[in-house]
Amino acid sequence: MQPRIDEMVLEVQKWLNKTYGDDSRFNRVEENGRTGWPTIYGLRRALQIEIGIQETSDSFGPTTYAKCPNINQGDEGNLVYIVQGGLWCKGYSPGGFNGYYGNGTYGAVKELKADMGFPTASGNMNRDIMKALLDMSAFVCLEGGTDAIRSIQQQLNYDYYDYYQICPCDGLYNREMNKMLIYALQKELGISKSEATGTWGPTTTSLCKEQSFSLGTQDPIIKLVKYATVCNGFVIDTSTSYYDAELDSALEDFADSLLISKPTNTINYSIIKSLLSSNGDPDRSAKGCDTATQLTTAQIKTLKSNGFEIVGRYLTKVEGGLNKNLTDEEIKRILDEGLRIFPIFQEDGGSNSAFSYESGTKNAENAYKAAKEFGIPYGTTIYFAVDYDPQVTEIVNYIVPYFQGVCAVMSSYGKASYKVGAYGTRNVCNILKQETEVTTLFVLDSSYGFSGNLGFTMPKDWAFDQFSVDLTYGSGSGAVSVDKVAYSGRDDGFSKVNPQRQSDIENVYFVIKDLYELAMIHTGQNVKESNLCVAQYIREKSQSYRGTLWELTGGKLDTNYTQKADERVDQSKGYDFKDPVSGMTYDIYHLMATLSAELYLSVIPGFEDINWEVFDPLVDVFAGWGGDLTTFTAEVKNKGGSNYRNWAKNNICSKTADTTFPYVDYIADIDAFNLGYYMGSQTSIADAFYDYFIGSNSELAKNRSGLYVKQAYGDFDSFSEAVTVFQEGMFPNVEFMDPMKYLKEKLLDGQELPELEYRLAAADAFIEYVISEL
Repeated sequence: MQPRIDEMVLEVQKWLNKTYGDDSRFNRVEENGRTGWPTIYGLRRALQIEIGIQETSDSFGPTTYAKCPNINQGDEGNLVYIVQGGLWCKGYSPGGFNGYYGNGTYGAVKELKADMGFPTASGNMNRDIMKALLDMSAFVCLEGGTDAIRSIQQQLNYDYYDYYQICPCDGLYNREMNKMLIYALQKELGISKSEATGTWGPTTTSLCKEQSFSLGTQDPIIKLVKYATVCNGFVIDTSTSYYDAELDSALEDFADSLLISKPTNTINYSIIKSLLSSNGDPDRSAKGCDTATQLTTAQIKTLKSNGFEIVGRYLTKVEGGLNKNLTDEEIKRILDEGLRIFPIFQEDGGSNSAFSYESGTKNAENAYKAAKEFGIPYGTTIYFAVDYDPQVTEIVNYIVPYFQGVCAVMSSYGKASYKVGAYGTRNVCNILKQETEVTTLFVLDSSYGFSGNLGFTMPKDWAFDQFSVDLTYGSGSGAVSVDKVAYSGRDDGFSKVNPQRQSDIENVYFVIKDLYELAMIHTGQNVKESNLCVAQYIREKSQSYRGTLWELTGGKLDTNYTQKADERVDQSKGYDFKDPVSGMTYDIYHLMATLSAELYLSVIPGFEDINWEVFDPLVDVFAGWGGDLTTFTAEVKNKGGSNYRNWAKNNICSKTADTTFPYVDYIADIDAFNLGYYMGSQTSIADAFYDYFIGSNSELAKNRSGLYVKQAYGDFDSFSEAVTVFQEGMFPNVEFMDPMKYLKEKLLDGQELPELEYRLAAADAFIEYVISEL
């Protein structure tokens, strides 16, 4: 859809080309009826031609400003055409376009001045108003702007424009408004107009450090503090220069949000500087730092002695570049000294050319590989750097796609992945937080002159804030250069690594994740059915868990899904992995057979609200420890001899002996229940597998027996009773089937069940073993 053509703007463009088009000092403008910089530049060059400037330019520079005349009501000629043309482009109607400064033009200029903050000014034109007129600045509230900010902008123009220039009154806190506030502060500090710069130079810093205001005092600087407080997102009254309780409360909250110190009932340099610049007081202390130096023990001790608790370090280096990358030895040194690390990825990041969706995917793969090889725990945030000052359009066109690529790659690893953080200006961080899946922010506030910091508020959920760079601490071998970084506590980095990561178990996780994603497509996004599909599929990879018994207890596998999984999921690395607790080779097929039984009843129509107090024990019988305990009971009788009770205790759930109820069967049985319970109806089998066996250093698997007893039976006494009653021959509350008779037929090949004394010996041995595991 083409922007609307403004007929009066079109007329202005035609007039410019007709009047000045043959003059070499003028660049013809496109006649499209749309206001934009080309038309504004045309009006500026027209003005310069009219006032006799030979070397014209697109800027409204000092010469243009100095030579620009006053243009008053009753004047006529090309200068009036230029004024009227500027008004039409600004959206003000002078009543015509005729080169005569009549009532219409006078009224439009008067209206423009009122919008600029001069409500009682005349409708005549001077050079200050002309400079603001021939600009793309807006003087009405734009989308996203607020009346409170616009009112402050108008008041700043009224009180301080002579120190800088007339600035936009669009309701948006931006670079120009930030500069205007600093110019105003410089005027109040007594800096002359010729020395005022609108930036924090040494004179401004020195004079501001001398300022301190107590609650209840009045001063023009306090009013500027109020303006800046509103610009930083707070709602307060700005009509007076009185330091009241409302302002003090807002400043307390502001200081807390940046983790800076504010003296009680006092406004000082630290507060003023932080309100008006991104880096605040660069001399304040910090608990965090970052560095491109590969740290020695002496340097780490230097950092620790200076109060640093966490250090940002780079995962990789550019080939042929500085050796800024982490090493395994450095990680050990840092962690051994009690510091934590937050990882940074930057192999370029200094211009638009480094950022695209494709480069994002490549960088994410490199970062993932490096972090994994270091053993950095999954879930740690990696900060991808945007180490320059992109404008909004550049952020949208380059930076956002880059981070979308990074996030896509990290998401593809599921839970065996890393969180995506961003390092960049305030504007970069704020936009990425809104437009991408970036989770955590490392703000580049030290570059306080960057346009992406000037006039932008601090992201509310920042993790790290770099506010001062290239500082040297220590001496001799302990000397080290770092950047100071405020540390909010939202990201603790990492304090340990997993030096012997089990790539086999991670490979199994990735296969389960791929199988689950395929199952979700196959089942129409049904989580419970998808989980069952995966469990059944892996179950039947083993001949031992095929057939009527397992189809009865765990459901029949969907052959259509089997075909898809065989064709589309890479299973070349197999399903073998080591149990993270015992180190023994895990029987995943047994796990999935029992888990199939856990999941099966929940997907049968009519069984959604099943009484699990009845059916959980039945799953134990038919697919879990019940069958193993039954066959083990026969071994107690056949192998135990006269001392069968001791034999049972010595061989139950053995990690070494060859029995029918080894340790690997025990953990598969109870892990299946724990996973089924953990999954519920919404958690994927892949996420459950990861959390149980890999996540948080396998804490769930380490407590598997306790989890099982608590979740399946409530307490140990109930579990003990269930085992004993089962061995005696009947489960309570199950009147329609004798589990022992069924197991006799299926598991003992028709042999007689061992006598009760052997069954109870096996039961006691099992109960005693579980006690030892709690």
